[in-house]
Order: sequence, then structure tokens, then C-alpha cells
Amino acid sequence: YQGAQGYQGAQGDKGAQGNQGVEGKDGNFGGATFNYILKDKYNNTIPPGGKIKLNNAQQNNANELYINSKDVNDALIDNFMESIKNVTSTVKGYVRITKKFDSTKFILFKISDLVDNNEWWTITIAQQSFSSQSPFTDTEHILVSFVTSGNKGDQGAQGDKGAQGYQGAQGYQG
Repeated sequence: YQGAQGYQGAQGDKGAQGNQGVEGKDGNFGGATFNYILKDKYNNTIPPGGKIKLNNAQQNNANELYINSKDVNDALIDNFMESIKNVTSTVKGYVRITKKFDSTKFILFKISDLVDNNEWWTITIAQQSFSSQSPFTDTEHILVSFVTSGNKGDQGAQGDKGAQGYQGAQGYQG
């Protein structure tokens, strides 16, 4: 025969608090971020899939960015590029290039124009800020983040005509 179940014992002491976990990595620049590899070639030819190129050996002085329509994960960026291209403001948006897992190495450019070259894009850029003149090396994994600007607003209506001013005093007679 089995005996009756015994009473529940008292609750044990609370354990010591665990150690604090390690700090997480910094988040990325806002907007849409894509994984790419930098190619250290400065011509305006098609960058291979998953690659980007700048048109200047001194990276922060580049005025064109060449980017394949597919990132390293085969994600197609064309729809996002079209949305930037369709912005009617002078500054269409911004692109920030950072070293993957090290956001202290970056270049931020403003975007003034985009051209769809079928499978790749030419983006007209102007440098805004940077961590060093050429923070990236050939074949380095980078993150390319895009943010769009808003469209230029419509011109406002013409204002009302102002009231007529007072007549001036008569001058001295000569």
C-alpha cells in the first residue's frame, strides 16, 4: 500500500542575482539597410551582385556611388531606389555606408540624383560627414542605409495687396 502524500515543504531561499549581460551592438542608421561588399574599383561599370563601388580612391570625396540591384542576400533594392528617385526635392535623401558591426567607421552622403542602369544604379552623391577619408577596404562587408527626403511642397498662393501708404509731407519751397 502507498501512504498518504505529505505536506508541501517551505519555500527555499532566493538565489543570488546573476551577472549583468554584455552590452549589445549599436543600432543602424534609420531607413532601409542592405548588406553589401565594397569593391575598390573606381569606374562606372556594373558592380557584381552584392557589391558597391565609389568613384574616388579617397572614399569621402566620391560624387557617384554604383550599386548592384541585389545585395549579398539577393534582396532586390529597385523598388526602394525608385521611391528615392521619385522624390521631387533637390535633396532626394541620404545614404550612409558603415562597416558591418562597427558603426564608428562610416561616410554619410546626400543624394541628388539616381539613374537605373538595369541591374545596377548610379547615385549622384555629396559627402556630409565621415569618420575618416577612406574608412573601408576592398571586399569589406558593409551596410548601406538609405533614408528618403520628403517631396518639395507646392508653391503657396500669392498674398493680398498691401494697403496704400500715407502721403508724405510737402517739401520746403525754394
